[in-house]
Amino acid sequence: MHQYKVNFTKPYYGCLIVFILIALSLTACGTNKGEGIAPEYHGVKYTGQGTLETKVNVVIYNEDEVLFLQMVKVIDDHPTVWKALQAISDHAEQGMTIEKDQKGQIVKVDEIENNQTNQWKLFINNVIEDGDITNIGIDEEQPLTLRYTGDS
Repeated sequence: MHQYKVNFTKPYYGCLIVFILIALSLTACGTNKGEGIAPEYHGVKYTGQGTLETKVNVVIYNEDEVLFLQMVKVIDDHPTVWKALQAISDHAEQGMTIEKDQKGQIVKVDEIENNQTNQWKLFINNVIEDGDITNIGIDEEQPLTLRYTGDS
């Protein structure tokens, strides 16, 4: 019996190096250093005057369930709570109608109106906000919550 020792190491290493170079070149094509094209935003957005983009997290829920949970983009130099909520109201396929009164208070969301026992309350950063929503500014990544509740 003759034993033959076959030397596959050189071709093996050569193929491995070629494979690694191809893999590195392909991954280098996919790197993004912030200068490339970002994916297009397909969520709810409001476009007003200006170019400042502000994204806020909005949650709307009634007594029983979450009605809306999504990031909303506001493109405006003076982003406000109302502009974020208006984006939801203007995009009925992804959102719901939201109405306010002349004092800037939410009175109706998706056919659920304020009554003597329950009202829509606005929370910003988990703190209740009673001001006029057309004048309340918002910041990037700020959580906005609309809650239908009887709690004071």
